[in-house]
Amino acid sequence: MHPTVIIIGGGASGLAAALAAARGGAKIVVLEKGRSLGRKVLASGGGRCNLSNRDIRPERYHGGNRVFVQSILSGFGAGQAREFFEGLGLMLIEEPDGRVFPRCGRAKAVVDVFHAALNELGVDIRLNTGVKKLERAKGQWKATLDRGEGLAADSVVLCCGGAAHPQLGGGEGGYGLAASLGHSIVPATPALVPLRMKESWVKRLAGIRAEVSLRAESEGRLLSKARGELLFTAYGISGPAALDISREAVLALAHGSVACSLDLFPEFSEERLLEFLKKRAAGLGRRTLKGFLTGMLPDTLPDVFLERHGFSAHERAEALKEAGLLRLCRALKDWRFELAGPRPWQEAMASAGGVSLSEVDPRTLESKKAPRLFLAGELLDVDGDSGGFSLHFAWASGLLAGAAASRK
Repeated sequence: MHPTVIIIGGGASGLAAALAAARGGAKIVVLEKGRSLGRKVLASGGGRCNLSNRDIRPERYHGGNRVFVQSILSGFGAGQAREFFEGLGLMLIEEPDGRVFPRCGRAKAVVDVFHAALNELGVDIRLNTGVKKLERAKGQWKATLDRGEGLAADSVVLCCGGAAHPQLGGGEGGYGLAASLGHSIVPATPALVPLRMKESWVKRLAGIRAEVSLRAESEGRLLSKARGELLFTAYGISGPAALDISREAVLALAHGSVACSLDLFPEFSEERLLEFLKKRAAGLGRRTLKGFLTGMLPDTLPDVFLERHGFSAHERAEALKEAGLLRLCRALKDWRFELAGPRPWQEAMASAGGVSLSEVDPRTLESKKAPRLFLAGELLDVDGDSGGFSLHFAWASGLLAGAAASRK
């Protein structure tokens, strides 16, 4: 007799778990509280779905235990992800920075190939169906649904996701179900989230993008650093560089202040940049400082930068002399400002925290607290860098948990 498996959650990890369990011969029911499958998947990557990255490795992940993460990724690395999705019929494209997208540029294609595969395998998908309670009796699991109906199964896979994007189904319901079954929960905080700044000058730079290096520090201690595109907004900073420092910055902001150091020319050492500025001044020294920086910095950035660092935009570059050029160089390599906090959960791409990894078997993702209960995806205390890492972990953990749940 085929085992029966309930998958709670129809997001990325739930889709992967359902597919793996169905391929393992189990009878599957997917319970999704929302009106459609994969709502966060559809919104990811600006609607393009950055589903993986060629640089998949444990160091790109954060949370409870990188050895745990390595165990999950060992069976589903970048190459296996490509083979898996191409096996579902999805054509892929890899961008120069390593991010992997559907070739058609539409996130819906990712959900569609999963949906097609699940339909072919006869998976029972129930939308608008939430779970109020989970309990185990007489060797079976019983799920009590929102409308009072009971559903029994041999195994359950919790793929409820995290607290990010509540407008797309995110929330803390999955943590509550896991806690009701004896699991410890690391409190959720926003990760991969835009950050608010204390300074108001940033409003003048809204919409400007720059390739930078960014460091977050608290009381002289380095919290995190990232290199990539930064987007200035009316409230602060966003873009990959800001998102990648946000996890540690948000955690530190709960206990104190956090300052950022912005390097506008990360490809230059301070010595090389100073030499560059000297040569530039030799040829363009009669220009005003604003004109001197035009062509180096985008749009209105020179105006704000010079003002914030005590330079006159109308002063000629040749007037700076060597000491002034050194001060300009150091300002370009270390522009400091303070953070005020994260943007709301609605804007967070992921959540940090979740079910403690010490209570889950990394070989199968079976709970150590309750037999035949499996946990996957963002519900676990694992979160990845921006660039497709969190989604990759969702696929990897979902496939592992689903396959294990399908075994008797």
